[in-house]
Amino acid sequence: MGNKKTQLYGWREVTLEKVAIINPSESIAKNKIAKKIGMEALLPFTKKIYSYEQERFKGGTKFKNGDTLVARITPSLENGKTAYVDILEKDEIAFGSTEFIIIREKPNITSKSFLYYLCISSEFRSLAIQSMTGTSGRQRVQTDEICNYQFLLPTLPEQKAIAEVLSSLDDKIDLLHRQNKTLENMAQALFRKWFVDEANDDWEEGYLGDLLSVIESGKRPKGGIDQNLKDGFPSIGAESINGIGNFSFNSTKFVTEDFFHSLNKGIVSDFDVLIYKDGAYIGKKTMFGLGFPFERFAINEHVFILRSNERANQFFLYFLLQQDELAMLNANSAQPGLNQQSMKSLNIIIPPKSLIDEFGAISKSFVEKILKNAIQIRTLENLRDTLLPKLMNGSARVKFDKQSS
Repeated sequence: MGNKKTQLYGWREVTLEKVAIINPSESIAKNKIAKKIGMEALLPFTKKIYSYEQERFKGGTKFKNGDTLVARITPSLENGKTAYVDILEKDEIAFGSTEFIIIREKPNITSKSFLYYLCISSEFRSLAIQSMTGTSGRQRVQTDEICNYQFLLPTLPEQKAIAEVLSSLDDKIDLLHRQNKTLENMAQALFRKWFVDEANDDWEEGYLGDLLSVIESGKRPKGGIDQNLKDGFPSIGAESINGIGNFSFNSTKFVTEDFFHSLNKGIVSDFDVLIYKDGAYIGKKTMFGLGFPFERFAINEHVFILRSNERANQFFLYFLLQQDELAMLNANSAQPGLNQQSMKSLNIIIPPKSLIDEFGAISKSFVEKILKNAIQIRTLENLRDTLLPKLMNGSARVKFDKQSS
């Protein structure tokens, strides 16, 4: 590190606790209603926070705008749960999981956004993960290790310039995510208007099975996935089922080419409806296509593929299925999880085919735009992730005003 330091004018070797405030002290009155950001609100490798709850404060970490939240528990840290707080009002204090480490800038020494990017750098993440101790499944980062994390700190103007470059990419990613959410909400609103609010009493009563040509799950190799396999064909599980256009590439698992070609079911086609069939979030759904997230891939045994017959289409099928209704099927089952028979027996109302077809044509355009945006998001993420280590270690430099502060 010393040799590198001599090549970078103004950069200095520091420990994190010298240039940032770790777990700063804030106060919220007991039982006061305040915004709560739980661990579930942090999305893998996503800077923005998109949701919060209003709850009475009874305990937890406390933070404000400009703070970085770092998950300190397994598997949240490994899954990339680190976020930047910017959804609060001026001087508002929020609270969250006790499993967050809070990182705050020191005025005139560090940049808020720079610290966020430091915390998602591979060097910082590796140190944090390697410092984890505790029982299997409940391991936690050692705060002392975070405090003593050693790195080269650029001058404040260069910190801001680095953060500005990376933030511009994250801002574009955020805009596309928001556009995708709007598009999906528009399609869902149209479905509700046509098939719920304006439903006709003489429409046919039937079962989900009446509209299905395929319901199947996949499988994994005997002995499970080889965690060391870095190529082949992707095999996705329930953790990847999280709405249209969303996928965490950092946890991708692979099967060999021979195993993939031996499969007679569980290979995903464009616009298949995929359902989370057993586990913590039964009934969650997604739809992939147009090469997103991959050209060819399979599912494992924890996911259902649903394909419609000629009476419906994939887009009607997707918006027809609601997580709460599917979760109720599981609640009424003797065995945990969804099974094919319970899915097929779900009571539904079947509208006229002409209306289903018209909805399918309209919603397909929304879904295709979402998937094209998702491909663009992936390109921007790759660019950001390529630039991040180079900007952080000084092997790539940005122009900045040396006099600014």
